[in-house]
Amino acid sequence: MTSHLQILEQFLAQTLSAKLSAETLAALMEHPEIAAELLPVFDQLPFADDYVPRAIAVLFDDVTVLEWQDGQTTYQCPHVAADYQPELVEWLIDGETAYFSVQGREVINRLPAVPQLNLETLKAMEESSCKPL
Repeated sequence: MTSHLQILEQFLAQTLSAKLSAETLAALMEHPEIAAELLPVFDQLPFADDYVPRAIAVLFDDVTVLEWQDGQTTYQCPHVAADYQPELVEWLIDGETAYFSVQGREVINRLPAVPQLNLETLKAMEESSCKPL
């Protein structure tokens, strides 16, 4: 007898197979609950060319490692090794999933039209140790 979870996973795999490569789908389906949460995001449009985000959060493996609000870094995770390779990476822009990858494979990218962030600010963050602000 097929369980509800198996039926859900089959539905997700069938639905997402038209949107993702086989390798990316297999990696994402290792996390079926996340795949289910992301399903509605696939139908959202990319951010507009002139969109200016007010808040950005970056999550590694569902843990917030960076928060940016109104042009200022407001939080950096204090315990992330420089060589850490997260399995899951998510960027939230104004509370919406804008980018998601699993095992280094892009699943969702709604960012192509967003203006570049201030690269000098990002470079300064690379050079400083990770710390709460």
